[in-house]
Order: sequence, then C-alpha cells, then structure tokens
Amino acid sequence: MYQPESREQLKQRHQQLRQQRRIRVITSVWRFTCTLGIVAGLGWAIGQPDWTISKPEQIRIEGNQYLSDATVRSMLAIPYPKLIMELAPAQLATQLVERSAVANVKIDRGVLPPHLIVQIQDFPPVARIMPTQTTHAQIFIDERGLQLPISSYRPAVWRNLPTLQLRLPAQGTCSKWPQLYQAMRTSPVAIGIVDCRNPQNLILQTELGTVRLGAIGDKSRLDRQMQQLDRLRNWQQHTLPEVEQLDLDNPDSPEFQLKRSTPAPSQVIEPTP
Repeated sequence: MYQPESREQLKQRHQQLRQQRRIRVITSVWRFTCTLGIVAGLGWAIGQPDWTISKPEQIRIEGNQYLSDATVRSMLAIPYPKLIMELAPAQLATQLVERSAVANVKIDRGVLPPHLIVQIQDFPPVARIMPTQTTHAQIFIDERGLQLPISSYRPAVWRNLPTLQLRLPAQGTCSKWPQLYQAMRTSPVAIGIVDCRNPQNLILQTELGTVRLGAIGDKSRLDRQMQQLDRLRNWQQHTLPEVEQLDLDNPDSPEFQLKRSTPAPSQVIEPTP
C-alpha cells in the first residue's frame, strides 16, 4: 500500500536534486573552462616562432640528383616567416612544377620541429646555351627546357658538363626543344651545335658537317630526319663540288646545297641503304 512521503523526506529529496544540479553546472563550467584553455593554449603555441617556417634550412629536399638544395628552395618562393599551418603542400607542389619543370613533386608538412619535406625528380643539364653580346654567364638547359646557371647544380654535375651547344633567338627559347632533344639524343651522328635562332630554319653542326632541318616539326618528322642523317654518313664522299650543307627539310628527298660561289643548283641525293 502506497505511503506518502513525509515532509522531512520531501525536503531531503529536494536538497539532493539541488545538489545534483549544482554538481552538473559546476562540471559543465569546468569542462568549458578546460576546453577554452586548451584552444587558447594551442592558438598561442601555434603563433610562437617554434611553429613557423622562418628560414630555408627548415625545408628538406629529397630526390634531387642534379639541382642543389638551395636552388629548389628558391623555386618555392616562400615568404619567411610563415606559419606552417598556413602552407598548402599541394599548392606549393603545383607552383614548383610550373616554375621549374621538375617532375613527381611531393611536399609534406612536419612538426616538432616544424619543417617541410620536398621530394622531386630533377633532370641533368643536356646543353650549354651559347653566350650572346648581352649574356656571358654559363647557362645550361635540361631536356625539359629549364634554363639555369651552372651554380644552380650540385658540384658533382660540374665535372660532367654536356658538350652540346645551343644558340637561342632573342626571346631566349627554342621551339619544341623537348621533342627536338629527344630526337637528337637517339642519333648516332654526333651533334655539336644546335642553332635555333630562326625557328623556321633549324641548323645543326654535326660531325658530318652542316645540316639544315628547316622548321622544327613534330616527333615523327624529326625522327625521320635523324634517320636520314645516319643513312647519309658518306655524303662527303660524293664526287660533287664542295657543298655548303646537307638539306633535310624534306627528309624523304634530301639535297646537297652547294656553296654560293658554285653556280650549280642543289642536287638531290639518294641515301645509302
């Protein structure tokens, strides 16, 4: 049978409920205070110098066989000091590819101490750009077209510099250089100088003499021109007047171009099988 609680029991129950509510309020306030303190502490810590990239030495370069660490760091163009959490690795990697033509770039952030890890694939210099009246520095170009002074490379590269030389036009670029270099590197005929000053009249100085390729074509045409050059190794043995150059503008119909002092016209030659 139900028995109503006495006044004293009701009073005790109310006291217990008030005490439980007081404990819950105190606990909530304590948790909020702790959370706020942790957030504030993290914000303060992140803002300290120990969480910033303040010098190039905090950027670790990996995978570079030819470019110096300092060269790769300079290509990142990070404004120091910079909070490490404000640096976007994917964006930095994209910018590095656009600026330098290096491949397979991967950038990660590291903490304790804060640093960046930059992994790249770089390429060796393949030709020396011939100096002009305004430029006398030793500038080299790699197979992708990146032009850098010799000081940008590791000292080990200096001991094995390329002998191929490249003449560039005033704007300082050679049209379709990657395709052109890939075709030339497979040629068994040694090439000493590539003259790109006129993009419509590419000239090679080879072990066989001067060779004209005309306008730089696509990969298929360049490959055919290099194949014809190899087939015509004995062109200097032809019983013809002294020639000025071998013309491979049309690789399917190569010609000798005679010196201007010689009145005879250009003569079509048949390559040796």
